[in-house]
Amino acid sequence: MNIPETEPVDIEEILRKGLVTPHFQPLVSLQRSAVVGVEGLSRGYHPESGRLIPAPALFAEADIRGLSRELDLLCRRKILTDFGLLRERFPDIILSINIDASAIEKRIWSGYLKTQVAEAGIPSSSVVIEIVESVVGDLRELKKFVETYREAGFLIALDDVGAGHSNLNRIPLIKPDVIKIDRYLVRQIQADFHKQEVLKSLVSMARHLGTVLVAEGVETPEEGAALLEMGLDLIQGFYFSKPKPHRELEWEPIREKINELGLSFRLDQLAKVEEKRVSMKKYLALSGQIQGELASEPPENFQDRLAKASDGCPSVECLYVLDENGRQVTETVLNRRRAQGRNSALFHPLPKGADHRIRDYFYFLMSGDLSKTHYVTKPYVSMGSGNLCVTIGSLFKGTDQRKYILCLDLHAPGLGGDKAILTEEKAG
Repeated sequence: MNIPETEPVDIEEILRKGLVTPHFQPLVSLQRSAVVGVEGLSRGYHPESGRLIPAPALFAEADIRGLSRELDLLCRRKILTDFGLLRERFPDIILSINIDASAIEKRIWSGYLKTQVAEAGIPSSSVVIEIVESVVGDLRELKKFVETYREAGFLIALDDVGAGHSNLNRIPLIKPDVIKIDRYLVRQIQADFHKQEVLKSLVSMARHLGTVLVAEGVETPEEGAALLEMGLDLIQGFYFSKPKPHRELEWEPIREKINELGLSFRLDQLAKVEEKRVSMKKYLALSGQIQGELASEPPENFQDRLAKASDGCPSVECLYVLDENGRQVTETVLNRRRAQGRNSALFHPLPKGADHRIRDYFYFLMSGDLSKTHYVTKPYVSMGSGNLCVTIGSLFKGTDQRKYILCLDLHAPGLGGDKAILTEEKAG
């Protein structure tokens, strides 16, 4: 049980008696189905009641008393000692330890961390230094710290990315080996499209930079499955294990959770693939039907034909036709059964005559022959409605023997999909 906020913290007595206990939270690799490391955390305990004191309260009191360095020395020494005992049971694991970036700026750290790690008999290659995001005025000092410890063989992680004082400028400055995603982005991510898109961007960036991503704060299997689907492998959170003293950590229950999550993920993916297949089959059939009707009409009748077809499916935002030069040859026909999206002058349908040659699907369809009939874009924000959409482009030949593209803008959530789908079908 944690100490009540009203119970005073005597930081001097805690330091004098060494009343600090390390806790470790496992870091899990889903692909390996294994625990690959632990994050070292500290808890104080009250000298009289024995109640645990959370780290923020402990370090806040130490900061007030000017004893931050002394408290940190004690916490790191105990973490490293207990991690050494943990390595005797699990020799291949790594240790992550936190360092506040503002403390680096104040030069509180100096070189004693390297000394402590060496004295504990732990290889520097088994230690990840997590730089906790905070306001830093002297970035040169931060860079110097990172270079010094990286040269000594430590891995460098940037913590709490996605919350608080998190800055993208820290990434090119520090060039982290590991980026830890803050729990804010992880919480309920399976139900939040915007969080998913932000995280996908981070995944893409990390892959290009050669940086490892770790997601913190995973509390449910649904969150874990969503992260796995987005390409994250390393995860930590209460779903697998709360922080515990080293003697209480057991890997087998965690492996069981990993296996349960893997099975659930595979079943969920099969269901999503089938849902997407059914959805796309329906929309491609609708596109093919309208395309066939247009192919039998002279171009001057395209507008009327689109107007009749516009209410055929509630997920259709709008319809329009392009010619082989990328010019829109019809007005944009809006689906009256759908809301018009965001009320802003920024969003309005493109008019007849608009140039669509910058669209990727235009080049794909026009560069081939009529055997390539469909292209489905990635989700994007429609400038016509402000809604999240995908466009199905369908190539056909008109009665005038010219090539045209029928464009159906579809409400993306209605597709149940978040990936680009590229399909090639024979013309019927």
